[in-house]
Amino acid sequence: MFNVNEERESITFRLTSEMRLVDRVVRDVAEYLKQYDVFELANFNMVLRELLNNAIEHGNKNVVERLVTCCVEHLQNTRFKITVEDEGSGFDHKKVDLTIPQDPLEPRSRGYGLINAFADEIGFNKAGNQVTAYFHFTSETGFKITEEDGWQVISPTGDVTSSVVDKFRTLLISLIDKGHTRYRFDLIKVEDIDSVSLSVFILFAKMLTKQKTPAELVIVNANRDLVNLFQMTRLNKAYRVMTSTGKHNP
Repeated sequence: MFNVNEERESITFRLTSEMRLVDRVVRDVAEYLKQYDVFELANFNMVLRELLNNAIEHGNKNVVERLVTCCVEHLQNTRFKITVEDEGSGFDHKKVDLTIPQDPLEPRSRGYGLINAFADEIGFNKAGNQVTAYFHFTSETGFKITEEDGWQVISPTGDVTSSVVDKFRTLLISLIDKGHTRYRFDLIKVEDIDSVSLSVFILFAKMLTKQKTPAELVIVNANRDLVNLFQMTRLNKAYRVMTSTGKHNP
């Protein structure tokens, strides 16, 4: 069994105790989180996966008919609550070891140690068959990629500065390697671009001139300061720049 109920600020799963369903929950949650512009999911997925694994293996003792309930709730900004409950008899959570063994050969479980390491806070109900973990995503800018009518639309989730320049450069190079020629940068959530990241825009335009098929480069939803920046650096000769009002700035 696998049931999903999505509401405005939460998504809830009810599933039988089958390990194969854990990956499905993780994938569905990742899709759900896209609306909150969070993209670096490795640590979050680690917490979610370990909570589900513990519920199935230790809580429900791998009895398939026993159910696991998992709820991921959006609290505010990039802070979320994960609640996982099993149908087992529970355990004395006061005795649980929340540390990761120093000895890599130590056989005891590392599940709760990993959860404690990556989550902001964890708690248990009195019976010990329900675990709650709180998790917040860092505010580092991510880059959302979508395709619209043959255009690759790159939408930064925040300012494009030196702190994310390596990620930005790698992303653009990967798009070139795939042979795309039409690019639209949506800067609606960008307030600032520094000189280091500006050089990536320059390099990207130069790299595209070496392709056989002429490239199209458009910047949309740029604020007035960014429009001025592109004009001062003459990047508006390589990119067609549109303000947030849709006005073209030649």
